[in-house]
Amino acid sequence: MLSSLSCKTQKLVQTPLFKPSHVHLDVKARTKLVYERARAIAQVYDLTLEDVAGLTEKFWEVTADHISAVDTQAMILLSIQCNLAAGTLAPYAESRPELRPLLKQILDFNISAQFLLTELGHGLDARHLETTATLLPSGEYDLHTPSLEAAKFMPPTGLVDGLDRVGIVVARLIVCGEDRGLRAFIVPISNNNAMCQGVTSRRLPGRPGTETLDLAITSFNHVLLPHSALLGSHDKPTDPKQNFLSCIHRAEVGSLSMSLVAIPALSVSAYIAAKYSLSRTIPSPSGTSSLWSLRTQQIPILRAFAQVAVMKAFAREAICLYKDYKLDHRVRAGIATCVKAFFVQQSQESLVELSEACGAQGLFFHDQITSVQLAMRGMFIAEGDMLALCIRLASELLIGRYGLPAPRYPSFLLALHEASILKHCQKLLKEVGGDHRSEAFNRRILPLCRPLVEAISYRMAYEAALDSGVVHKPLLDLFEAAAVRRNGAWFAQHQQLNMCIQRQQDIEEAAVTAALPFVERYMNETEAAAYAQAPGLTKESLSAFVEGLEHFDGKACSNLARL
Repeated sequence: MLSSLSCKTQKLVQTPLFKPSHVHLDVKARTKLVYERARAIAQVYDLTLEDVAGLTEKFWEVTADHISAVDTQAMILLSIQCNLAAGTLAPYAESRPELRPLLKQILDFNISAQFLLTELGHGLDARHLETTATLLPSGEYDLHTPSLEAAKFMPPTGLVDGLDRVGIVVARLIVCGEDRGLRAFIVPISNNNAMCQGVTSRRLPGRPGTETLDLAITSFNHVLLPHSALLGSHDKPTDPKQNFLSCIHRAEVGSLSMSLVAIPALSVSAYIAAKYSLSRTIPSPSGTSSLWSLRTQQIPILRAFAQVAVMKAFAREAICLYKDYKLDHRVRAGIATCVKAFFVQQSQESLVELSEACGAQGLFFHDQITSVQLAMRGMFIAEGDMLALCIRLASELLIGRYGLPAPRYPSFLLALHEASILKHCQKLLKEVGGDHRSEAFNRRILPLCRPLVEAISYRMAYEAALDSGVVHKPLLDLFEAAAVRRNGAWFAQHQQLNMCIQRQQDIEEAAVTAALPFVERYMNETEAAAYAQAPGLTKESLSAFVEGLEHFDGKACSNLARL
């Protein structure tokens, strides 16, 4: 599982389509380029109904591919297309052969497919969506947006030259005036470079990191849909909550699959920062020395290599657990949340440090690190807000609805930290009367939900890396040392652990020193060289970049010469 994360697109990334010259294009042309890149990646992987429905290894490898560090926006489109849209459609296509040609078009990226769930005025409160699909006497459906707050928020729905678009729209089914709960509908969005009748797309201002992605607010004005547009039945569900979860079941898969983008993001960024540090020189008593000689460069970069190694091991184990359908579905969802919590925390903090390691050059989008970090913030929110997922998981664990896999090494440091936070939260829950919906729970326990889930995820990630047998020991030790330092106050407080602040520093220092001789090995193991497009990595690429910039020459005389 995820044995090689980048080989499938190494040839593709060398083609003109993925060269960084697109910065000179206008917004419209750059938007079209993003779609062309997404289609090219889709064609390399050639996903099938079986891949999407069965969650095969090839399905997971798409978002873990290093090419996402070259164009994160293309990967966002591909994830929406192959997971949310195609994944929602796939179970119905198995029993409805007439849907298979549409699914094939989506997986081949011959059309653009979007998943329209969240509404402008409801955000996380998705179960109270207002968009309606009313069954008419003719058997058709009237899809309508009754208010501004009911407009669908964020999925790309604008016009792209030469690319028709379809949406999987989640709306409230109304039959004979009765609310039958939420359903997914197949809705044509645009055709032949024109919006379909009754569909309005309002392009949002650019979000940092995804300026050329046509994110939009979409509304429907009494759009007539054929009877076949409904995915599911007309029957009123006996369990509205379960019905809703079935409509959005691919969001949970996306929570796990999109988290994998952190692996190529950190791999390529750590490679760029290491290459930059090794090639730059600074003054020293002996004349000059490499920037890499500074400990302040070594620590964040080696730590990032350690995070990548642990992430890969954690991802492999988590995917195997998630695909074990003998496990309680809630446990599988909890594992996905832990992966996301871990990957979000690790990548967001490290990418900022790696950007700083590249100095002023790290501030620019063409350096890749900053652009990847900004784009990933939206990607992590899009398929389940991290804080909301942690609150739900922690609350359900605390009230005992289910449990996650127990620590395999309960006496290890990270397991002890997890157990302590869990025990503290359980004590607080008892003090507030066990009511997880009370104001006291809101004030005293809610702020601890994310730290609790992160503590669980750190322990699970470390165990996965340890038991995998493939993570280089210096990197495993460095990861553990960094995890301890991140929660240094807790470890220092517990004197029986003999982990005072000075000892924590000494342990991290020893781990960095042990890993230091292997930096070039770690760079090679990332397989990131083909995907690192930052112009400052070589003199030749920097020269070509500078020569290609818009420039201004002149012959005007300065008035200052007369002074």
